[in-house]
Amino acid sequence: MLETHYYFTPILDHLEEFDHNDWHLYPIVTLPAAKQLRDEEDLPKTISSLNACYDRLQKVSLDYLTVNLYGRKQGRLFLLLLQDFLEETTILDYTAQIRQQILQEIGVSTLNFLEYRSFAKKHLALILKDFRKNNFQTSPASLILTDKECLRVENCSHALLQQYLEQLEKTA
Repeated sequence: MLETHYYFTPILDHLEEFDHNDWHLYPIVTLPAAKQLRDEEDLPKTISSLNACYDRLQKVSLDYLTVNLYGRKQGRLFLLLLQDFLEETTILDYTAQIRQQILQEIGVSTLNFLEYRSFAKKHLALILKDFRKNNFQTSPASLILTDKECLRVENCSHALLQQYLEQLEKTA
């Protein structure tokens, strides 16, 4: 089994169903990513649209990290359901009500959700620091760890990375 540390930008980097490997997901929120999201969503090229996209990316990332405290399986399910929801709308439609709906669907209690938010904010800052420490320039980016080595992969989609890992395991 491989351990994969996957740095991704929520919404921009599409995720597939997860395989049996040990996936650690780390959301990355940057201004260039917010700009790319604004352009892909065909929003006006204004500072207010850019700020709104950055804000939503940060909220999605913090929500994911908070849900992830309930378990990585719950966190991954949150991201997959959010992707499905946003296929029919835009990122600007992401609100607390949408978050609540997804949380109910995956069975996560919202009782302590906001209390855990401060931990998620600190964790998000540490993730970005690690991303830069590993000299990654763009997302998605990965560190694939075995008991003997570490492989750095950049600009590789989740689906393509999973195919690569399957081939790697077959030849191991």
